Amino acid sequence: MPRSLAATALLLALAALACSSKTRVGSPSAARANSVTTDQEFELGPGQSALMGPEPLKITFEKVTADSRCPPEVQCVWEGDAVARVTAATGTQTPASYELHTNTGFATQVDDGAYRIRLTAVAPGPHAGVTIDPAAYVITLIVTKP
Repeated sequence: MPRSLAATALLLALAALACSSKTRVGSPSAARANSVTTDQEFELGPGQSALMGPEPLKITFEKVTADSRCPPEVQCVWEGDAVARVTAATGTQTPASYELHTNTGFATQVDDGAYRIRLTAVAPGPHAGVTIDPAAYVITLIVTKP
């Protein structure tokens, strides 16, 4: 690949990354305040938390408790499901624990006080013969006010 074409491809990849609408909590751009806003997707790794609102609402991603999603290279009877455990608490309230699913046949969202927490994705995706390290999971959430 010519040097100028490689440089252009790198710049386009970096620009696309910079324009992403998701906030990765714990990333250099989000680590300072560790806060997110409602109506915007954000990502959490295991053990990471996000704060939002004046109360504030604190959401923590505990872990993925089950992952039976079908790898794209395999023909499955059903698409499977990944289950993410999160805790949520507003202000000084005791945290409540929830399990959110990727499969829409189960609970993909939950109401906690004045907020609705919805799981929109679990990464990485499955691949045949590959075991995902529990520490490698990243979930994408969006919080709204219903």
